[in-house]
Amino acid sequence: MTENLRKKRGSMIYSPSKLETYEICPQKYKFAYLDGLKIEEEGIEAFLGARFHEAMEKLYAERRFRLMSLEELQACYEERWHKNFHEKVIIVSEGRTAEDYFKLGLKFIEDYYRHYYPFDQNRILGLEYKIEVDLDGTGRYLLLGFIDRIDLTADGTIEVHDYKTTSTLPAQEEIDSDRQLALYQLGLQQKWPWAERVKLVWHYVAFDLELRSTRTPAQLEALRRETIDLINLIEADEQFLPRESQLCLWCGFFNLCPLKKHEAELEHLSPSEYLKEEGVVLVNKYMEYLKQKREAEAELEKLKEAIINYAEVRGLSRVMGSEFYLNLKKQERFVFPRVEEKERQLLEKIIKQAGLWEKYSTFDRHALEKDLKSGQVDSSLVESLAKFIRKEIAITLHPAKNKSPED
Repeated sequence: MTENLRKKRGSMIYSPSKLETYEICPQKYKFAYLDGLKIEEEGIEAFLGARFHEAMEKLYAERRFRLMSLEELQACYEERWHKNFHEKVIIVSEGRTAEDYFKLGLKFIEDYYRHYYPFDQNRILGLEYKIEVDLDGTGRYLLLGFIDRIDLTADGTIEVHDYKTTSTLPAQEEIDSDRQLALYQLGLQQKWPWAERVKLVWHYVAFDLELRSTRTPAQLEALRRETIDLINLIEADEQFLPRESQLCLWCGFFNLCPLKKHEAELEHLSPSEYLKEEGVVLVNKYMEYLKQKREAEAELEKLKEAIINYAEVRGLSRVMGSEFYLNLKKQERFVFPRVEEKERQLLEKIIKQAGLWEKYSTFDRHALEKDLKSGQVDSSLVESLAKFIRKEIAITLHPAKNKSPED
């Protein structure tokens, strides 16, 4: 890792979205927040979400002075839509157009307007409210975020509101374990110690539904510790390996990702150019030989069984060929229970009771390597071990079937 990246890490202020990005794909996190690469493309879903949020901010900001009509609010949304729309807005869903999503946004606004009219249920404490969360009280672990809306109810309860334009409605258990708004609650209670009662509210506008949740002090404390652990994990990461998922289709770094870059390059080739492309030729040739190897190995196993049977029937320990011969060597060996079998624990217990564990147990280098990679080994021990350990890069090939367009 370069010294520049180390400095960026040391001065990093985190956010719920940054943490989520790392969990989804460490490589994307590195591209966006360490390398500082900018994404020109914008998914239509994110574009729609941004315009809806702007409309809500306008509605509630104006509510201090007057009540906007539905027509005014939709006109505001339309004006912002056309003003911000650009050629890099991409639509992944086949058969859908920008107009489809524009109309969908109008419907979201209409449903929300009719549901919450006249928008005077609570007192508004903040819109797009900037909140800072100090996870350890020293400023070492800082998070920054923006709350869509903060309300104060008649009974003194703080409500943290979040608008969601996604087409997927989560289960209540997902809401109850959501990190973002709970972290915002931590920040608000640091800022406003009087805010003892806090409710977290999600508006899933595609369904005209409101989902609610609360957090206990114990849950917030657990979240605080888990978030610190996640930040430590991010800062210990030396590789930021890509993590493939369905979300790759919406990633703005698709053509830079080491897992997807070649695929992106191939998309622009004609069928004849595709089959002649060097990487495609190499992989096809490799798979051809790998298939032959596997077929040969299967045939070798069959031949081995046939030769053993032939020799045993005739009482032979050597079988002759035209150029080579095969010697058959019969050896007795012991077969012990595998690690995952319950008998293995009983076996180890007997060996330990006999005082022979030190003699028959061996150093598990795989377990140590795993713990070193995950940062679970104490730093002082790592220093002591360093002179005995060297790093090397090993590259292995793992074939997988290409997905068809129907998949």
